[in-house]
Amino acid sequence: MAEPEASEIGGSIRAKREQAGLTQAELARRSGVSKAMLCDVEADRKNPTIRLLGQIALGLGCGISDLLDLEDRPVMTIDRAKDQRVLVDPENKMERRILSREMVKHGVEVLHYTYPVGSDCEGFPPHPPGSFETAYVLDGHVKLLVGDQPIELKAGDAATYRADLEHSTINLGKKAAKILYVTHIPRQQMKPAKG
Repeated sequence: MAEPEASEIGGSIRAKREQAGLTQAELARRSGVSKAMLCDVEADRKNPTIRLLGQIALGLGCGISDLLDLEDRPVMTIDRAKDQRVLVDPENKMERRILSREMVKHGVEVLHYTYPVGSDCEGFPPHPPGSFETAYVLDGHVKLLVGDQPIELKAGDAATYRADLEHSTINLGKKAAKILYVTHIPRQQMKPAKG
């Protein structure tokens, strides 16, 4: 259940950026994250928020889970609670848990988010073009905002939407909200930077 070390994320971001043939300045332009912040994240001086990771992932044409540099696994995997990759947002303590590591390389993320009371994930950057997401509320009361379309959901409700638009989730309840997300992110080939 431990939060991944910043170095695990920073090194993976740097490797994916270099693999794509991008400089930090080019990734900064593509992601909307300042070059200084990218430098700090890659050098393990900053522990990025989940929203910031979303922006970096968008700039690299991948999903957040791809930034965790998940290793290849056998045909069948068991993701025990103690072994699941968990990110805890340093600002609002929102928890993001990867439930199916094996599916990430196929463009599908199965995630469990816990939103503490009063927390929000406003203005989460769009996933790459063509992405779709289903949110299933396990517990709590939330408001989703996809583009400019709001909807309130309670336990047992689900919504499927375009995830290539800016989207937000806000906990409206008096207890932690828990949501299961299934996201399809089409695999895209990064175009090498023109040099």
